[in-house]
Amino acid sequence: HRGITLSVLVRRRPRLSHSEQQIKVSPRRPDKLETVSFHRIPSMRYRVETISALIAAALLAQPVISQAAKLYRWMDENGRVYYSDVVPPAHIRNARTRMSERGIELEKIDAAKTREQMEREEELKRLRAEQQRLIDEQHAKDRVLLRTFRSADDILLTRDGKLAYIDTSIQIIRGNIRRLKIKLADLQKSAANLERQGQKISRNFLTEIENTRQQLKDSYADIIHKEQSKEQIRKKYAADMARFRSLKNLNPEPEDVVEEADRRSLLETVVICASTPDCDAAWEKAEVYVRAHATTRLQMLAESIIMTAAPGQSKDISITVSRITERGEKGAKLFMDLQCKESPRGREFCETDQVDEIRSGFRTFLGYTEEISEEKEPAPEAPTVTPTGPEEKS
Repeated sequence: HRGITLSVLVRRRPRLSHSEQQIKVSPRRPDKLETVSFHRIPSMRYRVETISALIAAALLAQPVISQAAKLYRWMDENGRVYYSDVVPPAHIRNARTRMSERGIELEKIDAAKTREQMEREEELKRLRAEQQRLIDEQHAKDRVLLRTFRSADDILLTRDGKLAYIDTSIQIIRGNIRRLKIKLADLQKSAANLERQGQKISRNFLTEIENTRQQLKDSYADIIHKEQSKEQIRKKYAADMARFRSLKNLNPEPEDVVEEADRRSLLETVVICASTPDCDAAWEKAEVYVRAHATTRLQMLAESIIMTAAPGQSKDISITVSRITERGEKGAKLFMDLQCKESPRGREFCETDQVDEIRSGFRTFLGYTEEISEEKEPAPEAPTVTPTGPEEKS
């Protein structure tokens, strides 16, 4: 039961020599420290220095002991298992396990990644970011869809309103086409009369004829673009309807489905040819088809338009085929437009099976029928027609 003694070397004032203080804990009163001053004793100093050296040696030896305690386990490319406290440079990229002295797994270290693996991870990271962007974008569209429409009927009404607006525009264009056909017929008739009288046709008169032809071509191109817009509207609102019902957990209803028989698209009489030779071959067949099915006389036969005269009777069929080229495209679009007389009986005749067969047979005759799963019917043979002049057919 002796007291605890700590030795501290203290430097006092410069003029005084080193001295030592001894801090002593009293056995009778452990809570009280007693400080005793005494002169430097060589033997005590030796003891202090010896203890300090031992402590320093222990601290320096500690990392060596810790390193010796590490143990790794790994496997090479041939399946051999290794145990060592140091992983050689040749195996430093292999996966390994750090283990304790008792063989317990402490940490698993993955193998170093190759350049290809890092590139794949970067690509995967990019794809996941793009996927998340698309998810966020779809969520935003869903919120807009639910805020815009309260029911499925609202979607149908909006769709039908836009389709009706485009149909009205198409009817206006078709009315302009009828007037342009009449105007062109009058111009051509006047030009023929001038030629019969031996008079020269002025340049302005020829320019007006050419401008009228160009207006006809532009009008048919506008019809194609508007019909394409209608198809885009149908697809868009069909997708909106399906998504809306999915978000609202609604079952599809028959009235949401637009049957093909209930709508007729003028795109059904459009043929797209990819190259100039293909378009030339299709253009020759188009002329044969027009001569075989139109009931009015052939009024114009040019490089880009084939047109018969406007219908005058209730059961007259006027056919115009235009060759429409877009800037920058190699091919062209061949558009056949069939018109009946603008009267109640004429409109009724345009809805008959006879007229529908003429519309639907145009693509087949030109050899551009789309592939279907059912067995195809053989294409109708081209009628034998003796080429005639523009004004011969009555």
